[in-house]
Parts: sequence; C-alpha cells; structure tokens
Amino acid sequence: MKKVLLLSINSSWSQSNPAIYYLREMIGDLPYDVILKEWTLKDRLLDVLFEIYRQKAEVICFSAYIWNRLYLQELIPEVIKLLPEAVIVIGGPEAESLSFLKRKGLYIVQGAGEGKFRFLAEHDFSANDEDLSRAKHIPLKDIPFPYRESDGDTLKGKLLYYETFRGCPFACIYCLSANDKRSELRYQPNNQKDMQCLNKELETLISFQPRTIKFVDRSFNLHKQLAHYIWKFFMEQNCPCDVHFEIYPDLLEEDDIALLEKAPENRIRWEIGIQTINSEVALNCGRKSNWEKTKWVLQELKKRTKVHIHTDLLAGLPGENYASVLNGLNEVCAILPDAVQLGILKILPDTPMQKIASELNYKWLSQPPYQCLSSDALSFEEIQQLENFAKLLNLYWNKEEYKSMWQEMLQKHSATDILTALQQKHQELGYELHSLSKAKRNAVMADIYVAGRHRSSAKK
Repeated sequence: MKKVLLLSINSSWSQSNPAIYYLREMIGDLPYDVILKEWTLKDRLLDVLFEIYRQKAEVICFSAYIWNRLYLQELIPEVIKLLPEAVIVIGGPEAESLSFLKRKGLYIVQGAGEGKFRFLAEHDFSANDEDLSRAKHIPLKDIPFPYRESDGDTLKGKLLYYETFRGCPFACIYCLSANDKRSELRYQPNNQKDMQCLNKELETLISFQPRTIKFVDRSFNLHKQLAHYIWKFFMEQNCPCDVHFEIYPDLLEEDDIALLEKAPENRIRWEIGIQTINSEVALNCGRKSNWEKTKWVLQELKKRTKVHIHTDLLAGLPGENYASVLNGLNEVCAILPDAVQLGILKILPDTPMQKIASELNYKWLSQPPYQCLSSDALSFEEIQQLENFAKLLNLYWNKEEYKSMWQEMLQKHSATDILTALQQKHQELGYELHSLSKAKRNAVMADIYVAGRHRSSAKK
C-alpha cells in the first residue's frame, strides 16, 4: 500500500489547513496509507526535512500559499534530492510559481484540486499532464466533510476552517476570486435533508473545541437565508468558541442587524471588507460602494449588537491618493469598530490587478507577499507612512486595550492626528512600531491622552 504524505506549512501554530483534510477524504476509499503533517514557518527547515524523509512516503503533497511559497521554494528541492523516486504534488494559489521545479513525477495542480487529486490517485499517481487537465471537476456539494472525530486533539484550540459556498459574483480586481465563475452551495437552505447534514457538520466543528470557527466563504452574507440560518444556529448553541464570517457591507440590511441583536457576547465575529469609502475608486475596482449606508450599518451594529466588528481598509487601489486613504481611515475609526486593519494592496498573480498595475506603472515586490511599493497615486514614502499607521493601529487599537481613551480623543481629534502623535512619541523614545511591552504601550498612550486633553483645553 502506497503511503501518501499530505503536508502543510502554516503561518502560525494557531492555523490549520483545510486543504489537506479535504484531500485525505477525497481518497479515503482508495488503497492508500494517508498521513497528515502540519508545521509552521517558524519550524526549522532541516527539522521538517528530517521528518518528511523519515516518513518515506511514495507520494508527497504540498499546499502552496502566499505565506509559505518561499519556504516551499527552499524545502521541495531538498526533498527531491533525498527522495528522488517520490511523486510530488503541489496545489494551492501559489502552485504555478513553483512550476520551475517541473520534472517527471511532479504535478502542479491549478484551480480546485479535489477532482484532480482524486484523478491522480485513481491512476496510481502516474497520469500525464494532458490527462490530468481533463479530470472531472467536483462541486463543493459532492466533496466529503473534511474532518474526522480523530482530528479533535489536533484541531483543539486552533483556527478551524469551514465553507458553505465557493465562488464570488463581485470580481474585485485585486482578489483571487476575480476570475472564479463558480457558484457552488454546499447545502440548499430550502432542503430539509441538506439542513440536517449542515447541522451535523456544525455540531462536529463545535465538538473539536477550536479557538475560532472561520467560514472562508467570500461574502458570506451573499446567501441571506443560509447566513441567517447559520448565525441563528451558533447563537443558540452552548458554543465555547467564536465564529468568524467575511461580510460584504453593501448587502447588509435592517433584518441582519435585528437578528444579531440576540447574539451573545464573544460569539459572532464579522470581518467587513470596506477597502475604500471613495465610491469612484471602489467602482473602478469592481465594487459598488455606498459609504453612507455602510456607516449606518456599522453604527447600528455597534449600538444594538454584541457582534465583534473587524473592518478592513486597503491602500494602493488605482486612483486613490494619500488624502483619500486618510479620509477613509478617519471615517472608519470614528465609528469605533473593534478592529481596524489598514492593509497595503498586494498585486497577486492571476488577478486583473496585475495587468492594471503594469499599465499604471505600479511598483511591487517581485516575491510574496507581492506588496505594492508605489501606485499611480501613492509614492513609496506615502505607502511607508501608511504602513506605520497600520502598525500603530495593531499596537494601540486592535488589541482593544484603550477603547475609552480612543472614544474620548476621537471626539476632538482625527484618528490620523492621534496616530501621528503616537508615531512621534515612539520616535522620541526610540521605540519600534511593533513588539512593544504592555507597560510601555500604557505609558505612551497615557502621554498622548493627557497631551490631547491639554491641546483641547488650550483651544478653548
């Protein structure tokens, strides 16, 4: 019986990789001895290599992502040296970037991998590339539930991933889903049997006692009936973890807010992708955006629910200048969401943004994470400054340690003025913008708070 090693290099200890669990189940009825192994980027490459060699698997499978591709770029050639007879299978969004490793017995799987992996397994991992390209696509509804009861010890306390839908209709130019034309629901909300199966899977996820159950669906609230069913399910459970959803803000309505008024604290987490409040910039990126409506929704959520609100902004979008980004940051912070993530645009391969960036003379990192260095409207210095603000938000906002201070200061000062003052204080004290102890954070924030009150009194 051939041994198949499914391995993952995760970004941190708290992460899990659903891909390897899916692939295990896809060949669970075939005569293979399947082993799952997960490491992190902090694991020493030689230690990982020793363990892979010790397994002596005939087939070794890697999931390549933006966070681990450079690690795999070092690891896989060494695996090939030590185990030259092993079949290598590489899948995931960054798989194509490893195609330079191509040799006999190495497969690069692009796109949805379950059907192709099943095809390879049925053909003893010896099919040719032309045959593999004709492998039947398997929709999400026909893919087995990825987790087993025996996975409980491994998944306890981690981020546990689950999906109810594949595809996204919005085609935002910077997103990997921009070219994904699928529309695959795992379960139909009007089908009683489907809902029974969904309930069973959700109950199993809770039984693993993860730290967070993270739904990876793009725009989870796209299917309102299903979204309401799942939110209500978790609201009614004695659930030891929180549950995370990615939300498309323009689809939110009063009935969503009304339902979530009953959600207990520390149960539902929403990541709301605002990206920009500039409607013209948003439209050029493939997003319809009504900031006034989104602002109302955020305010109502803060006022009426206990939903944990994480907001995302994205700097570097075509046509958006520094002043516009700062305006968006100030507007979003004024609503006091629990977290404010200011990200710098990544020019991801196989997205429309890559072609647009080339045409607009963007500069960006050649290797992962492909971060934008300058755009058509932002200089490198401006992006550097926005990166500094992002680090300060992570230190002084997203840890949720100074909520009342921020609330009071924002009544008289803009968020960017406060962040500028924090940055100046760091420079004065010689502090980095990361990894600062809580005692030092407390002292810095106290100084800024007092200074802000003095400035306000002086103006009077």
